[in-house]
Amino acid sequence: MQYLSFNEAVGGKGKINNLPEEDSDTQKALLDPMPLKDTWVLWEQAVAAEGRGNSYHESMKEIVAFKTAQDFWSIWNGVPQPSELLDNKRITRDNGGGSQTAIDAIMLFKQGVRPEWEDPLNASGGHFQVQLKPGIGGAQIDEYWNNIVLGMVGGTIEPYDVITGVRLVDKLSGAKAAGILRIELWFARYDDQTSVTALKKNMEKCICQKLDGTAGTGVKIELKAHASAGKH
Repeated sequence: MQYLSFNEAVGGKGKINNLPEEDSDTQKALLDPMPLKDTWVLWEQAVAAEGRGNSYHESMKEIVAFKTAQDFWSIWNGVPQPSELLDNKRITRDNGGGSQTAIDAIMLFKQGVRPEWEDPLNASGGHFQVQLKPGIGGAQIDEYWNNIVLGMVGGTIEPYDVITGVRLVDKLSGAKAAGILRIELWFARYDDQTSVTALKKNMEKCICQKLDGTAGTGVKIELKAHASAGKH
């Protein structure tokens, strides 16, 4: 069975082929910019250094913004797939001079929204989360993640206007290891239950869709309200 993965090690396609050279006839014919509905920002959440009380806010790092489909794919080629985190591997950021920082989570949020519960839009909302164990296979985990990211950035998961962002949280290793990877889809307006119900239904449909358009294996989706919890 083929899965939507970009990691060749688990049978995926590998990186998306680079776009044609800028001066090629194909490039000239193809590439008018394809704008997305919003500008999105890629974020990283660093693991707190041992012995330091880094706050959640301080652990956040804004990496790069993008607003076209072409820019998204250029950036996505460099973002590790979830399957690359299995076997206790971690995402790391090269700080230069041989120093590296371990990354707890990678995130995509609409520009102007921080990936924090305290952000005004997130504070009024919540998130749906899916907890995935390595035993289901790296390719399947990649597919769940890519389906949600592409559906969100492409604006096909409705109601799109309440979505604020998505997180991939690495809980496979480290001090708070739970042996899972967690996908979280964040949204505003938790009290708008019509929108929240519709979002869950459409997330369930999107995350399980196979490459041939059929429905794949379902997943358990949990709802978390931000206003009712005291910590991340």
